[in-house]
Amino acid sequence: MSTKNLQTHLVELEQLHPHEEVDLNHLKELIQQIASDGVLKYAIVADCKTNVILDGEHRYTALKNLGCKRIPVVYVDYNSPNIEVQAWRENYRLTKRDVIEAALSGKRLPPKTSRHMVRNSDVLVHISTIEQKVDVPLEVLKSELTYVPLETVKTAMQVDLKDTLQVYARFLKTETVDTPLVLDRKTKVLLDGYEAFQALELLSVRIVPAFKVDINKVEVKAAEGLTKEAIIKAAIEGVKLPPKSFTIMGGEVRISIPLKKLRGTERHDVKTLRVYSGSLELLLGGWPTPLVKLNSLSTNGRSVWAKLEGYNPFSNSVKDRIAWYMIKEAMEKGEFKHILYEATSTNTGIALTSVANILGAKVKLYIPMTVQRTSDIYLKVLGAKVVRLPISLTVEAISQVDAEAKAHGAAHLNQFENDANFKAHLKHTAREIDQQLTSLGLKPTCVVGGLGTSGHMSAISLYFKTKYGDEVKIVGVQPAKNEVIPGIRRIETGMKWIQWTTFDQIVDVTQREAIEAAINIARKEGLLVGLSSGAVVHAFQKIAQEKGVYVLIFPDSGYKYAEQFEKYFENEPSNGQN
Repeated sequence: MSTKNLQTHLVELEQLHPHEEVDLNHLKELIQQIASDGVLKYAIVADCKTNVILDGEHRYTALKNLGCKRIPVVYVDYNSPNIEVQAWRENYRLTKRDVIEAALSGKRLPPKTSRHMVRNSDVLVHISTIEQKVDVPLEVLKSELTYVPLETVKTAMQVDLKDTLQVYARFLKTETVDTPLVLDRKTKVLLDGYEAFQALELLSVRIVPAFKVDINKVEVKAAEGLTKEAIIKAAIEGVKLPPKSFTIMGGEVRISIPLKKLRGTERHDVKTLRVYSGSLELLLGGWPTPLVKLNSLSTNGRSVWAKLEGYNPFSNSVKDRIAWYMIKEAMEKGEFKHILYEATSTNTGIALTSVANILGAKVKLYIPMTVQRTSDIYLKVLGAKVVRLPISLTVEAISQVDAEAKAHGAAHLNQFENDANFKAHLKHTAREIDQQLTSLGLKPTCVVGGLGTSGHMSAISLYFKTKYGDEVKIVGVQPAKNEVIPGIRRIETGMKWIQWTTFDQIVDVTQREAIEAAINIARKEGLLVGLSSGAVVHAFQKIAQEKGVYVLIFPDSGYKYAEQFEKYFENEPSNGQN
């Protein structure tokens, strides 16, 4: 019988069935010996189908007397022809069936009745030869298996990733966790099971199976000079010892816990796992966009949150919302045409072209000369036709775009006048912010955002002013006079929806201030945001009070504005150093 694939399992004592009585004198000596050793040195053997003990009744009974709850067991198939049962007494016939019936009926055989043998390379040897040396501490065997939040476990030792990956592969393939962790009860420092712990981290479990022991009551097999106190100190201070510096188990013992149990109520529907049937579903399924706390701007009495519209998939901006809604409403009204004309400073153009591509439509875009040249490249990649106009503001192109669209039989959706713009933000963006804050038990004190078409900030203002009244302040942000900040403009250039609601304050920001605030967010929060987001940050810093809940609307990411950042660093080279 090959012992190569035999494993030792930690089994609850009450699950096992002894088939023989024990010799009380031998039992007394064994209890004293095990208690003195502080460990159980060898596993017992049991039948895998019936849990009948085949060898090790005295160890089983000794552990019961010592208050243990589990025992290491090597399981075998008792029906195997490689296992034989003999009787110690002469002229006494004993069968496997006799052994099973004695165990399961509770009518145990006298001590030293059976002798189990295994065939190893055609030689019969006593079954004890397959009992693996485990040296499991009694503290572990006395402990209940508990489930501990993974993040509460403290580690004191590094782990070789190659060793971990073997355990990881086993857990993943079987969907079962078979290795227990051992923790110090008081400090939750991991004493054994480091490869298993790292594997469970990689498998994203929430809780881990662990036995809790008193480190002072177990023998720690450690590198020379390494004390128990040093192990605890290393874990608490975060100083990791070299791999395999210590252990408390003498051999491998297995448990069996379904991996899904450790992951908790993990949902496996396609929405939770972010699987989408198409690009449009990717857009809609990505809402709500994240709301993230800006710790660099928050204080003890003030929390500051950024609504990250750069997480929209097409233009990486808030404009994805209106592009879809304008096209959707045009289709619902029967006004959609497969040629679209639009004036844009970049983001709406990218968003419209992306959605149009999905629907098989063509797009022609009109862009002011003041807009960064990289926009042309992005739009051409998407297949849009780009026309540069000698104007400073996108809104100045509306009449020309409208006339050319009519002349060529194209649709001009006109983001500056199309109420789908406003409705998209009233239905989604504003409500998302409210729901996200409510989930934290918060209500906004102030919302700060840039004014471009005025669609998103007007909708946000109407929503929060209607629901909370003057408890919520709405602050709009515009470029200072004679300044250009992509994506936002001054109120006097004409904004439709701003007339529908109330703004408590309008803050002017220069391009330099916007760029420097965006750089500050990148260096403090790790978020590369656009210039209009930087303008919002600077405006917040102008009006912020010591207390309150502030929401800053970040319309897009910063990747499109390399030219503006480059020019700034040319003029301010010292600011290029972090």
